[in-house]
Amino acid sequence: MPRTQRISRPSHAHLRQFRTCLVGAALAVHLLKVGGADRPTLSSPNGRIRVGVRMPQPGTVARPTWEASFRGKPLLSNCRLGLETADGGELLAGVRILDERRRSVDEPVTVHFGKSAQARDRFTERRWTLETRSQIRVEIVFRCYDDAVAFRYELPAATNATSVVILNESTSFGVEGEPAALVQYLENFRTSHEHNVTQVPWREIRRGALVDLPLTLLWPDDTCVAITEASLRHYAGMALMRPVSDTPGNTLVAQLTPRADGTKVVRSLPMQTPWRVAMMGERPGALLESQALYLLNEPSVIGDLGWIQPGKITFHWWNGDVFDGRPGPPILSVEMAKRYIDFCASNNITAHSLTSTENTTTPWYQQSKPGVEPGPDTDVTRPRDDFGLGSIRRYAESKGVRLWTWVHQGALRGRVEEAFSAFEKLGWSGMMVDFFDHDDQDTVEFAESILAAAARHHVLIHFHGIWKPTGWQRTYPNLMNHEGALNLEYLKWSDRCTPEHDLMMAFTRLIAGPMDYHLGGFRAVPRSEFKPRNVAPNVLGTRGHMLAMYVCFDNPMPMLADYPTAYEGQVGFDFLRRVPTWWDETRVPMARVGELLVTARRSGRTWYLGGLSAKALPNIRVPLTFLPPGPFRATVWRDDTNPTADPNRLVIETSTVSSTEGLRLETADGGGFVAELVPLRE
Repeated sequence: MPRTQRISRPSHAHLRQFRTCLVGAALAVHLLKVGGADRPTLSSPNGRIRVGVRMPQPGTVARPTWEASFRGKPLLSNCRLGLETADGGELLAGVRILDERRRSVDEPVTVHFGKSAQARDRFTERRWTLETRSQIRVEIVFRCYDDAVAFRYELPAATNATSVVILNESTSFGVEGEPAALVQYLENFRTSHEHNVTQVPWREIRRGALVDLPLTLLWPDDTCVAITEASLRHYAGMALMRPVSDTPGNTLVAQLTPRADGTKVVRSLPMQTPWRVAMMGERPGALLESQALYLLNEPSVIGDLGWIQPGKITFHWWNGDVFDGRPGPPILSVEMAKRYIDFCASNNITAHSLTSTENTTTPWYQQSKPGVEPGPDTDVTRPRDDFGLGSIRRYAESKGVRLWTWVHQGALRGRVEEAFSAFEKLGWSGMMVDFFDHDDQDTVEFAESILAAAARHHVLIHFHGIWKPTGWQRTYPNLMNHEGALNLEYLKWSDRCTPEHDLMMAFTRLIAGPMDYHLGGFRAVPRSEFKPRNVAPNVLGTRGHMLAMYVCFDNPMPMLADYPTAYEGQVGFDFLRRVPTWWDETRVPMARVGELLVTARRSGRTWYLGGLSAKALPNIRVPLTFLPPGPFRATVWRDDTNPTADPNRLVIETSTVSSTEGLRLETADGGGFVAELVPLRE
């Protein structure tokens, strides 16, 4: 006979445990449901972006996924979340939810030396605390701005571990519809990130090829997405790849740059990954107006910013180390430096750069090995014996001109603090650090150590031969810009930097942040006559096109890279002398990818316009709705559109305009224009 079961009354502890289980189960069911189309997990403050996050069903080994729509249009779908560690395997496979928190933020943020004076840090956020099958805790954080979705993984401190080894990040992005993709293919993980852009249908991105970020996607109705990352710190840089085995072809998977031992990241706990970001807009120009990447970084770690004074800078290496286009005194001589310094002092140019000698390109510092690569006796703390830096410094100080220089990153390895202490004593106010050509965790941390040491010793930084920006300029306002773009230096040895390429860069690399581009070439030639040359190089694109890049391209410390007599007495140089390099406000009233970009920037009460075109455009009407009420005096420098005209010829026109009118313009082939709009009433 079966035994009679005795039923006992549950204790208070058992009831509390039972209620906790019920609440947890209800929360899990709720979170599974809210990813549906009718109930988004989170929405942007203005409601245009809706994000659904789906957690795995209990008892499965599935991973969380997410999707996003913009103005009701599905853009991203079946995007997978994943992080693989040496001890825990794929952490997000079959996770269970322990906790969920929400918050909203809306506060102003001061922007230092950028595209605007202030940004609005306005987002909704949702954070999940999850437990893996091996009882490791991991957190996923999603933020939704009005123009971007961002997420990252966080690993909290643990009682049984002090560090983590990340083997892979299996984050993926799936795309809805048939957008065009603006792709920069990388040759491998060791790269300068200097490539031309290929526009292809989304499903024709090459399988197994590394794709650089930002990756811009364009739908036929002008809706656009740019996939990139923000706050890349103590982590490996990310590219994307279309898997070889991905039959549907609508997914790209994250590819972290490996360390020397094959792992991707080694970190102490707690840790955070960079933000994975999908910027969104109803038009391509909106991506260039966004401040999301800046806002996703930590506030400045520099207290006093008074010493940071951006401006324009010479760069004699580009022009072939000459003063007037012909051989002259050595470029590092006191005589030549004084000529350049006088030119800077007379023309509102903040700094003169002194980098290396012509011919052998041997640096300004002690190094017996010719060329840029450091040798066994390289010493960046000691100027060369034939370089009269002390005399040059004293002359520059007497003229109110600061000095810049160049250094190979390899020459700083192992002695960053010592080097920057010496640089401050030598009188360098800023420098270009070059040839990183890698974005593994070690190189990323090394670059940040350079910024930190430079800030301690009041030195501004350009990074060249490096990955795209990820918003570091908020945390380190002494970071003026990155290169990470095939730019006008290529015209010294090729014809790859065309006006069409400039416009492709504007809608890919420029979206990520400030872009150094070797600006200022004043010898435009027709395409049929172009030949690369090292000394006094020519440029493709009209002078109007060259001027417009000073407005269209974010760059707080742009070069005037041509030699001084190429500018003196030339039409358009008057514009370069007075155009600001950072701004109070930015608008992009017109943008057609690969064809046209018109950018409007405000400094004080004056607005500046820059327009870049790839082909001749006979009738452009630029809307001026961004202007406040009242009349403005418009001074326009534009191409002479006569087909036989010299591409360096500019037409200067003055008129009175207002916000209710459009400004009618035309451009030549590979042309452009700039304008200064000054209010006529106080």
